[in-house]
Amino acid sequence: MDGVRPNAITDGAMNGSEAARLAALAGYRILDTPRERDFDDVAALASEICGTPIAVVNLIADGRQFFKAEVGLGVRETPLETSFCAKAILEEDFLVVPDATQDARFRGNPLVTGEPGLRFYAGALLKTQDGHAIGTVCVLDVVPHELTGLQERTLRVLARQVMKQLELRRAVEERDRAQAQQRVLNEELSHRLKNTLSLVQALATQTLKGVAERDAVAAFERRLFALSKAHDVLLQEDWTAAPISTVVGGVLSLHDDASRIEASGPEVDLGPKATLSLSMILHEMATNAAKYGALSDEAGRVSLSWTVEPGDDGPVLAVTWDERGGPPVTQPQRRGFGSRLIRTGLTGSGGVDLRYNPEGLHAEFRAPLSMVRSS
Repeated sequence: MDGVRPNAITDGAMNGSEAARLAALAGYRILDTPRERDFDDVAALASEICGTPIAVVNLIADGRQFFKAEVGLGVRETPLETSFCAKAILEEDFLVVPDATQDARFRGNPLVTGEPGLRFYAGALLKTQDGHAIGTVCVLDVVPHELTGLQERTLRVLARQVMKQLELRRAVEERDRAQAQQRVLNEELSHRLKNTLSLVQALATQTLKGVAERDAVAAFERRLFALSKAHDVLLQEDWTAAPISTVVGGVLSLHDDASRIEASGPEVDLGPKATLSLSMILHEMATNAAKYGALSDEAGRVSLSWTVEPGDDGPVLAVTWDERGGPPVTQPQRRGFGSRLIRTGLTGSGGVDLRYNPEGLHAEFRAPLSMVRSS
């Protein structure tokens, strides 16, 4: 046992070890928090198993001890001067005092010589992963006691469970803080991206103002909108993975004929690249269908579906676009930008089957699910 630690705790002197211990305790943000059932249950079980009227989940702070949970005391805090636990945290793991009147460390303690006349104490340390003792799960009685092996093991187990609960709480808080910071970053990124796309659109409008082919200019602007919608979806998902149904819904919402596109399929997460690729592909498909295909006729319909199928090297995502009820379809004589974009597929490496059937265009896009999720 470190020769200066007792003074650091019982006398309040602040050495490096005690400062580190207090910093470790502060990191859990547990001091002075309200009672919680998870910790109350620990104290109640300790009291019941050990057969003592008093049980405490105790945290040793600077000059005081805070009771996160207690049975039989009725207070949440007491000074450190009379604390049994202040000495318990100087032990390796466990401290048992069968009869305080026979122990030189405690026989003069006011809680022993006066009210409530404590005689028995047993405490299992609350230890951080770095070895800092921040408190105890302890039981006390006004008559001498001995613990059975089962009772001692129970206190040790309860102490470990309290530490796991504290670690879990801290991990959740850190995750929440990180997510809050990420949301702020995403909002700023979204704002800047929208400004950039708006600037690109304004520049394009000015640059292309004299271009006679207004349909081409309008198509370019619509592609920018589709790209912006895809980025919105990714920003909502922290740029990690976007649900395919959200991607599909976002793109189709840009088209007036979306009510005639029936979309269905299992939920699949798409990586950033696949999200952008699918968004642009669906935008081009819907635009072409409205101009030349099924959606150019009021009776026309489109079925958009996706499935996950077994493949030679693992699962494959298959996205199918089927048009029905429109005018007769023929294969275009030349390939424009939209056609070339469609043929790049879900991950930019092809995997596209286009069939210009008389009853309507049939398109199928296939890519390994692992690439779709990671790209």
